[in-house]
Amino acid sequence: MGLSSANLLGLKVFAPDSITNRKLEFFEFFKYETKMFRDETILSKEDLSNAISKSSKIKNVSKIKKSELTKQFEEFLKDLDRTLFIKNSEDEISEIKWERIDSFCSLLRLIERSDERKIRWALYHLFASNNLKISVKKISELLKSFKIKNIEKIITKILKSETLSGLDANFDKKFFIINHEKNSKVVSHYLADAIDEPSRRSPGELEKEILELIDEGSYSNQEISTALLVDEGLVSRTIGKLRDQDEIILSSFGQRGARYFTTNCENCPFGTTKSSCRKEAISYIAEAFMNDFGLDLSANDFDSVETNQALLKIKRIVMMARKEKNTKLEKNLSENLTVLLSKVVDKFTEIEIPEKQVTLPEIKINVPADMSKLPLLYQLGLQKGAQGGIHLMDEMLHLVSKSIDKTDRLKIKKQALSQTNKFLKNIGLDQKNST
Repeated sequence: MGLSSANLLGLKVFAPDSITNRKLEFFEFFKYETKMFRDETILSKEDLSNAISKSSKIKNVSKIKKSELTKQFEEFLKDLDRTLFIKNSEDEISEIKWERIDSFCSLLRLIERSDERKIRWALYHLFASNNLKISVKKISELLKSFKIKNIEKIITKILKSETLSGLDANFDKKFFIINHEKNSKVVSHYLADAIDEPSRRSPGELEKEILELIDEGSYSNQEISTALLVDEGLVSRTIGKLRDQDEIILSSFGQRGARYFTTNCENCPFGTTKSSCRKEAISYIAEAFMNDFGLDLSANDFDSVETNQALLKIKRIVMMARKEKNTKLEKNLSENLTVLLSKVVDKFTEIEIPEKQVTLPEIKINVPADMSKLPLLYQLGLQKGAQGGIHLMDEMLHLVSKSIDKTDRLKIKKQALSQTNKFLKNIGLDQKNST
């Protein structure tokens, strides 16, 4: 999701100690105690000062000297002006961006709950001040009020995560060195985007998104967390609630005891009957096959599809397949996706031909189980290609059968089928073939 430009500017202007000094309290005053001012375009500082003196968000406000509080608030307003959240004048403020103030206040409270977020803020804050070589000592100074342990360990974790995404940096336990230009905008996102919680959905919104996801397949808590960018603990609590409401069911168990859930067709959370849902999905798929390929499917062709969730997933795939593919974006996507997936196949598919020369050398294709992580539709394409290759090879052997002994021909075909079945098994598609 990433941070907004307004929040990035806020993290650049305000230092991490804003959480522990009075600045966060001033933010909360603006967010929660300014309803009477929200319709105003210009606010006098005197009116704000009077309101602050009665604030429940400012700690020990009654014990703070008014002159000291006024001084602190004035410094806060100057920083707020630098973030472009307000325009600060001598006696008044104007051009108030209430939504930006509210959002940044929520972000500060979010950062308060995580040491990693605090460290990311410190890294970004220092980088935004034109530092490409950031010392652990400097980070520790910025974060001294939080008493964070294992700062080096957390920085290492951040580096490991972001270098996978493209950040060019290194860390020697003393200095975090960024190998980008000082004005590089992308570095800001590498360092700061993860500060924002992956999901700020309300509980109701999260329940809706989970239901929509598992209505087209079975998912574990971890897979839901990854797909929706939500903390796994929050997913677990939401899943528990949905099970209590009988809107989802345990579908099956996966490896290492992982539990997989789908929506409950007997108590559909979307208010549809099981038979109606199945009928609608089959109708869409059959109509698409007739219109696009002239292929007449009947309900019997779907008898082997056991669940409505599987049918809905097929419907989604068919729907996406019908999307226009000749736009500039789609062409670029398909070209690059082909290159990326081909790199996987080329890396893992190795053909071994023994050095010892024999009449019929045995050819072994080494395909690790990691190939099973390829996208399903790409796996199906590989399956069809492997089967088509065997068929083509068989036809070619028949054409040259006069020059190849029948026993050798059958041996070649049997060996090819064996290696193909091994290939299909390792990409997650067991296939039975007969010689």
